[in-house]
Amino acid sequence: MKLLLRVHIILWLVCFSSNIYSQERVTTFGIQVKPIIPIGFMNTGEQQFSENNIDFILTPRVGMNFGMAIRKGFTKSLSLETGINFLQRNYDLTITDMDSSFTGTSSFKLVNYELPVLGLVYVRLGKMIYMNVAGGMSFDIYPSELRTGGEYFDNLLLRSEWLNVSLPANVGWEYRTRKSGFIYFGASLHRPFTNIFRELILYEQYGKKENATFNLSGNYITIDLRYFFHEDKEKKKKKLKKPVKVKKAKK
Repeated sequence: MKLLLRVHIILWLVCFSSNIYSQERVTTFGIQVKPIIPIGFMNTGEQQFSENNIDFILTPRVGMNFGMAIRKGFTKSLSLETGINFLQRNYDLTITDMDSSFTGTSSFKLVNYELPVLGLVYVRLGKMIYMNVAGGMSFDIYPSELRTGGEYFDNLLLRSEWLNVSLPANVGWEYRTRKSGFIYFGASLHRPFTNIFRELILYEQYGKKENATFNLSGNYITIDLRYFFHEDKEKKKKKLKKPVKVKKAKK
């Protein structure tokens, strides 16, 4: 988290000390696809628990975040972005009983929605290429809890809250055409303030009965692919001058 904040601050300083450009007076709509990458960074990787020669392993798999974004340019150095995203996290749960040489695997998915609000700044790197950094807040909605199971286990996932607040940050590059919109490529980090789910697992087989508990942080890293449709600049509204009132002379 500290490394991310340092990089974030450095990029913002670079933006304000360079030739800054933004979509002033432009409101544009975009679509995005963001594969979730499961890596062992920021508590986004595999979790393990062992008890009485039974191993419980929770492994995140590639997930998906996709949705729409609306970007509004205010000044030559600042834009605002919001939208709504649908997110699906995928997991594998593996239970291994070493005394009986038994191994079982079950897959499940968690679904939620995001309402992000981000501030963006830009650096012009070439004639059509721009770099941006963004940061803000996201309101994450978890519509339901989840229960899965089989002959030998019961898996219950309890949400911490139905609404959670997160800190999203991203960095990216976009190629802007004159009439065909913008193509964006970047990466994002999404970090909730609290754990999003608590997973309770009960294994019962071969005369054994064991429990395991995992806390799901909700942190994730994505590769971002976006396309923004072309929109023309909004015309400045001319201020109408108020007519000067002429006082009539008293007779």
